[in-house]
Amino acid sequence: MDFRKLRNFVQIVELSSITAAADYLNIAQSALSRQVKALEDELSVPLLRRNGRGVVPTEAGIHLAQRAKVILVDIEALVAEISGDPKCLSGIVTLGLSPTVAEILGPHLVERTLETFPEIKLRMVSGLSHQIQDWLLRGTIDLGITYAGHKSPSINARLIMKEQLFLVQPPNADLPGNNVEIEAKAALQELLILPNSEHLLRVCLDNIAREKRIELNVALQIDILPARLALVERGFGSTILPLVSVINQVRAGRLIARPIVRPSIELTVALMAPLVHPGARPINDFANFLGTEIHHLVTSDRWPGRIL
Repeated sequence: MDFRKLRNFVQIVELSSITAAADYLNIAQSALSRQVKALEDELSVPLLRRNGRGVVPTEAGIHLAQRAKVILVDIEALVAEISGDPKCLSGIVTLGLSPTVAEILGPHLVERTLETFPEIKLRMVSGLSHQIQDWLLRGTIDLGITYAGHKSPSINARLIMKEQLFLVQPPNADLPGNNVEIEAKAALQELLILPNSEHLLRVCLDNIAREKRIELNVALQIDILPARLALVERGFGSTILPLVSVINQVRAGRLIARPIVRPSIELTVALMAPLVHPGARPINDFANFLGTEIHHLVTSDRWPGRIL
């Protein structure tokens, strides 16, 4: 099978149009149509259906496009690994980030990747820890940076740093200010706005509450971080987060953050990759690059935490 035809077919499916794909690829529309017909003849199955707005893939076409993407990425990585300049990574890297990690790492990583590896096409998606692990196992993403917790045995997790958790509250003359410590038991008994029970942060807090034989006082369950912080600002309750998640609001005086102590509660950030499908050189080298960038953010106090 001609890999060029596969690559062009994927482009047609993504643009839902042979005409648009022909313009994008700088190929004559008739030539592109012949390539699709050749693939259909080779596979003995229709791959596209025409409609008034363009084309839609058949079930077989969807399956082919999905598998072709994986194959083409592997081929591109193989070519780079064997014949490429070892100092110049290229190819597609898909990275999964937990929402709180994405807040600090996402923009920085895009900027640094463009500077350091301009030939790398970086894709980023956001999800919870269990979602990122599932995407890694399915091959949807290459690497994930999220909080360590229950881990699939098919996932390799490289522990990178620890973040202390803070009680986050609205500014109030009747409350202590920033950096005034609060004991864990007292923090957990505050009126809290927390994510649902599937969220790793919530699992951590539920476990500690169980150990201390207290019941969390959860007023609202909100998974969307900006919405949670907006409700805290409006006085609907407090929340518990790593400092990096609220550092801009704290600096602006819109929220206060108090370190939780006795015991200190920490989350561990991990770089995850699948064990069963180890990445080619671009993925492995990019993973090392990620670790270096996180180390730089932590040591420069842009990401509050401690390196492991």
